[in-house]
Amino acid sequence: MSDLTDFQRGQTVGAQLVGATVTETSQRLGVSRGTVSKVMTAYTQRGKTGSAKQNSRRKEKLSERDGRVLKRIVMSKKKTTAAKLTAELNQHLDSPVSTITVRRYLHKEDIYSRTAIPKPFVTDANVKCRVEWCHYPKTWSIDKWKTVIWSDESSFTLFPTTGRVHVWRTPAQAYDPDCLRPTVKHEGKSVMVWAAVSLFSAGPIVTLNEGSLGRSIEKF
Repeated sequence: MSDLTDFQRGQTVGAQLVGATVTETSQRLGVSRGTVSKVMTAYTQRGKTGSAKQNSRRKEKLSERDGRVLKRIVMSKKKTTAAKLTAELNQHLDSPVSTITVRRYLHKEDIYSRTAIPKPFVTDANVKCRVEWCHYPKTWSIDKWKTVIWSDESSFTLFPTTGRVHVWRTPAQAYDPDCLRPTVKHEGKSVMVWAAVSLFSAGPIVTLNEGSLGRSIEKF
């Protein structure tokens, strides 16, 4: 019966309704008597000729309201696990759902657990100071810039950490502040170097292996 198309089922029911016997119907359509009987039984019980398998749909375990609750939880706790999301969601539900159901719903909404993109940690105070500094020299002349020496230090990590942070987000939220993983310069054992450059030449590269930056430069 499952191999019959909806059209063939319709033919079977139609033949029976116009008075054909089960044997005549099976011979005319090239199917077994048992198949004809099953089609007619299904038609009598459901009033339809289509297969129950084709017409059935998986009932959603989360209602629209439940989905909104889940998304609010995810947006407020993006760096938590699926298991914890499920546990918190189930506190709002009459019938608890599984972690698989939660993941399936979030994936349908294009929300996946991704590795957080690292970025240098900058505080609000740092941001304010950097913006103020950018405005300060914008009126300098060329001669003034000739007196500037640019220097910076950099850390070369010998044993980088491999820890990952996963966040729940959509592709468009990849660089949202609360979807990033803040980093600092000194993750793991590292070697710090300092160098400088001016309009006229490049300065030396100093390895800072004896404590502070000041003591290293004085020794140099």
